[in-house]
Amino acid sequence: MRKKEKEPAKEIGVWNVTCWIFVGLAILFSIFSAVVTIKAGQIFVGLLFFIPGIFAAVPKEYLRISRPLKVIIFLVVYFTLLIISGINAPKLEQQYEYYNLGDSFNLTYGEEVFSMKINNIAKETQITIEGGQNINTSGFYLLVNGGITNLGKTTFNNAGLFGVKFVSELRDSSGNTYTLFATNNRVNGFQPNLEKQFKDIFEISKQASGLKFFVKDKTEIIKVVNLE
Repeated sequence: MRKKEKEPAKEIGVWNVTCWIFVGLAILFSIFSAVVTIKAGQIFVGLLFFIPGIFAAVPKEYLRISRPLKVIIFLVVYFTLLIISGINAPKLEQQYEYYNLGDSFNLTYGEEVFSMKINNIAKETQITIEGGQNINTSGFYLLVNGGITNLGKTTFNNAGLFGVKFVSELRDSSGNTYTLFATNNRVNGFQPNLEKQFKDIFEISKQASGLKFFVKDKTEIIKVVNLE
């Protein structure tokens, strides 16, 4: 009897391993994208995300296309669905927290947390700037007086803190927006638990009413102070 010759073991090449990795990642991306899109409320588009994953999982023996073409088709379909889901994604509504004069509220900038409050406001038609020069306006200069306290345990140093970190603006009941005209504070350091007084100055029209002070920090919530 003749002995059957053993067939040599097939070697797994780098190309095959690369293809398997691509298929695995393609399936994971498709499932993850489908779940996220469905949770976002786009059920139809989310279900469509399963199609490129199924397509990538079909063995090459059942498809009369080359592997490079299969990769191209997957990428085109997947990124097309990404664009469609991005276009149809609902816009997140801006969140606000509302306060009155004298109320304290926190501003968070990463690990740095400050407390701010607006004490009072005043209206002037003339202000004095650096150098003693008086400037006038046909409207009003609104002086917003408040205080900021460093709630951390270390001193925060930033000479331009008011112009860089505490970004604020003024809005009236008509939807007009007024940016910061000037501030009288340029502090060298915020010591822990010590309040620093500040005065923000806005130039507004005489007809402005329903004024609100808006402050942004690194959170998704804008703090709003009713000034009237």
